[in-house]
Amino acid sequence: MEWKPGMIVSLKVARKADFGYFLTTEKENSEDVLLHKRQVTSPIEIGDTVEVFLFHDHQERLAATMEKPIVSLGKFDWLEVVSINERDGVFLYNGIARDLFLSMDDLGPDRSLWPKVGDKVPVSLIYDKKGRLMGRLLRGTPIEETAEKAPKTILNENVTGSIYSFAEKGVFVMTEEGYIAFLHFNEANEELHLGKVITGRVTFVRDDGKINISLQPKAHERRHDDADKIYEFLLKRDGGMPYTDNSDPIIIKQKFDMSKGAFKRAIGKLLKEGKIYQKDGWTYKKE
Repeated sequence: MEWKPGMIVSLKVARKADFGYFLTTEKENSEDVLLHKRQVTSPIEIGDTVEVFLFHDHQERLAATMEKPIVSLGKFDWLEVVSINERDGVFLYNGIARDLFLSMDDLGPDRSLWPKVGDKVPVSLIYDKKGRLMGRLLRGTPIEETAEKAPKTILNENVTGSIYSFAEKGVFVMTEEGYIAFLHFNEANEELHLGKVITGRVTFVRDDGKINISLQPKAHERRHDDADKIYEFLLKRDGGMPYTDNSDPIIIKQKFDMSKGAFKRAIGKLLKEGKIYQKDGWTYKKE
């Protein structure tokens, strides 16, 4: 069997050097692999068989470590971003001294959507054109096969999870419970990027156990917030403003950052509470 980086194999300690040990399969014409002394995690002797993870060192030589990787060939897991190269991609901690590279080819050209240091993303191991080990961002089937089916009782509950994929109309999130959630861009109220941890309210549970979530407050909570914003605006203008529920929706969006529908609902709430009145195209605070 050909030895490749990313494999976990059992090799025999053939000989010792000042800088570490050389490992072998004892097969004819097999190449010894260096286990540097910094990669030895427990005492070993010549003749011992040790389980090691194979990787390329900084000089692109095949090397071994007794440290346990988080991800090996054929597996996937969520790895933490430890550094970012704005030109090429990000580096991930895989449980060993050599960080794993995730290319911009996987991340996309928009740097604002890349994960930040400390974020986690799901990856497996692949080889580049030169046979070097690197990460591959996972989406779709591999994630779905490991997901849990959300119960109908979770409707309107809050869930927390990490964004792992962008789609045309929103993002996919893996929750802490293992559910796959979809967040439509219209239901977001903050910037989004891969690996970002968000908490949202479950708005729909599909028959296949996937869920939809929203970062927006419920309608009555939103109406309360919008009403407060309008009332504060009135106070800052000495109790009067040239805007009513008949004002142009573009102007409402510019002035209050809300839709005309949301503005009318908030105005209606303030009118019902007796806090405001309207006259001649103006809205006034009641004394």
